Amino acid sequence: MSLKSRFVGTAKRQVKQTLRPVLQRAMAPARTQIPASYWGLEHVPGQGLSLEGVALKSLVERFGSPLHVVHLAALKRNVERFLAVPQGRSGGCEVFYSYKTNPIPGVLEVLHGMGVGAEIISAYELWLALRLGVAPERIVYNGPVKSEASVREAIGRGIQLLAANHAEELGLFARVAAELNKRPRVAVRVSTDSGWAAQFGTPLAGGAALRAYAQARASSHLDVVGLHAHRGATIRTEGELTGFVEAVLGFTDTLHQELGLDLEVLDLGGSLCTPSVEHIAERDWRLNLTFFRDVPAPDPAASLDISRYVALVVEMVESHYAKKGRARPRIFLEPGRAMTGDTQLLLGSVHTLKAGEDRTWAVLDAGVNHAECVRNEYHQLFHVDRPDAPAERVYTVVGPICTPGDTLYHAKRLPELVEGDTLAIMDAGAYFVPFATSFSYPQPAIIALDGGEARLLRRAETFEDQVALDTVAKSPGKPEAA
Repeated sequence: MSLKSRFVGTAKRQVKQTLRPVLQRAMAPARTQIPASYWGLEHVPGQGLSLEGVALKSLVERFGSPLHVVHLAALKRNVERFLAVPQGRSGGCEVFYSYKTNPIPGVLEVLHGMGVGAEIISAYELWLALRLGVAPERIVYNGPVKSEASVREAIGRGIQLLAANHAEELGLFARVAAELNKRPRVAVRVSTDSGWAAQFGTPLAGGAALRAYAQARASSHLDVVGLHAHRGATIRTEGELTGFVEAVLGFTDTLHQELGLDLEVLDLGGSLCTPSVEHIAERDWRLNLTFFRDVPAPDPAASLDISRYVALVVEMVESHYAKKGRARPRIFLEPGRAMTGDTQLLLGSVHTLKAGEDRTWAVLDAGVNHAECVRNEYHQLFHVDRPDAPAERVYTVVGPICTPGDTLYHAKRLPELVEGDTLAIMDAGAYFVPFATSFSYPQPAIIALDGGEARLLRRAETFEDQVALDTVAKSPGKPEAA
């Protein structure tokens, strides 16, 4: 490195170090942390953070680290809110959980036991739902890739709803239905201007969705009973929800006027946010990376919650159909992150601490291999052992994978850490488990905490598990004697 390059590098570091405290004071975010009590966590002196009277540290000691902890009381509370009939309404919504969000059989069994159905997007998820004993009439099959074998299985079983992601799937549905002499209940997924498009759904704009419905109605082998719409982009505000639902309701009027089609099922998908999780804005991310400015925490009270979401959906649908003089359709919801996101946490241990010029690296046994979502979302991080100690030291929290990309928190103020301390990453119940990899390290165990009792939902992966599907050539033996 040239003398000039070294000088420039040193100057940049000095400027950053000088500006950091100034910017931190001048641009301090209004909210840097959500209180532990939001998740039902309590600080017990001498034990650290506890949940339902159980010290989180004791769970790591018993089951190992990293460790997923599912809080069943929180899960059941969310289910009850989704299934509740809003005050003054004739009915509520039928709920089908998004399997892809958190496909832990022990979690799914709890949901199904409380009356929640299965929303699936693959042959595997169809197999899993049936294996878990979900009745076919409690299954909705979505997704852009449906194997012919799985479509055959779905139609043969008589599932509740088979949704065509695009018009090209309708031919497959009709052919298989004719071969099986069945008439499946189908819907077409449509996309509005406010949500995902591309490979997902058929656009309302330009008439493509209307043509797809005309095609479906023309087949004597298909029973066109529903409409499926999934916003995709996260719904955090009432305005985002109402704009989406209004577009869908407007299209139901078009179907009625142009095709004489009155829908039995209106499936509004999912996309409702986890109130304590939010995408990190580019500006906040850069200020945190460069000047160690704290990433602002979302305000859960400012986000649309489950109860208000359900109430708004039912109000809008019932009011719209009452004004039109048509019968109210069944309302399906397919929650994912809003159902399970805030019901699970991930515990990890500090393996080592590495000192740097301006910060300390805290190297955990859990990284992007177990918590990939943390790279671009706000997830509260707690010091389990000493949660109330002053958070004065800046740490860069990283995982065990040999890549700079394995960085969970670029600059996080925490109480003083020592090797062996336990940290808790909150809101790990949406996409943490399905996005996880066995990159050089096995997957952690998953436990459920229910009434102060811990039980194993999934054992930790072993080294043998990681190569169980491989065919390993035998070591070459000595040549046989002539």
